[in-house]
Amino acid sequence: MMTFDELAYLENHFIEEQRKGRKMSDLYESVQHAGNIIPRLYLLITVGSAYIKTKEAPVKLILKDLLDMVKGVQQPIRGLFLRYYLLKMMKDKLPDKDSEYEGPENGDVNDAIDFIMQNMSEMNRLWVRLQHLGANKDKEMREVERNELRVTVGENIIRLSSLEGLTFEIYKNSVLPKILEIIVICKDTLAQQYLMECVIQAFPDDYHLQSLEQLLETTATLNTNVDIKSIFINLMEKLSKYAANNKEGEEETAEQKEAQSLVGNLDIFKLFKKYTDKIIEEQGKTIDVSRLLELEVAFMNFCIKTYPSNLNYVNDILESCNSILKSTPINN
Repeated sequence: MMTFDELAYLENHFIEEQRKGRKMSDLYESVQHAGNIIPRLYLLITVGSAYIKTKEAPVKLILKDLLDMVKGVQQPIRGLFLRYYLLKMMKDKLPDKDSEYEGPENGDVNDAIDFIMQNMSEMNRLWVRLQHLGANKDKEMREVERNELRVTVGENIIRLSSLEGLTFEIYKNSVLPKILEIIVICKDTLAQQYLMECVIQAFPDDYHLQSLEQLLETTATLNTNVDIKSIFINLMEKLSKYAANNKEGEEETAEQKEAQSLVGNLDIFKLFKKYTDKIIEEQGKTIDVSRLLELEVAFMNFCIKTYPSNLNYVNDILESCNSILKSTPINN
């Protein structure tokens, strides 16, 4: 972080140089002659940020060039921090909706999304590779290190969720499928667990409601060691709070009406029931009975908050609990 702060001063210096008559294109070219690749790329990103601020070149061209350049660092830890710095420096300079950097030449929110998605894909790949560094005896240390560095990858999802131009249509048709593809193809338990939880926490609840089956279907393709139960519980708890906060009242707002309409038009219970039953059927023999019951408890809480007048749903969940207990030998 101290390095990032120091580089911010350097960025201001580059902007001052431009005000004195120096062309940003010359500065951008000159830093590429630095001897070592790591300092060179940090300098390049810093100048690139100043280049965008001065508006001397189209934003999307600079973003594309920086993405190409940082591919030169493939060492996992160095690559993660370099790309994290790139993401942080470009955070307020993306061609988002109503941004000063949006325009026919600079690009639009789709270019911003492409930039973040490419960066996230590469960062996740580097993060997964981190587990293979060093000797086998260092495996535990590497897992601790990976856990500490996971936020650098998750930051991409948080940045995506904060884009002003991100609509539900863009999310459902472009952003979510690409994120889920990255999650599935990496075939890494820690990455799949963490990134699924990031998606659930970062994006709006109404987006989850309208793309619920897409999310739940993905859980069936994750590694067997992924704790799907905790993913379901987090999702259920988030949606139950959303439903509870948007109950019909005497002074119902347009947002509350929309929320109730979403809940009413989707058979959320049926979807969750389908996939919770699937988990119990496929993993019931390998998961401790208490964890299965925790899943059913979360499902029950969700139904009570979302469908308070539907006792049939409660009965269905209790019947599932009964089946779990019947089929599991319990030693007191």
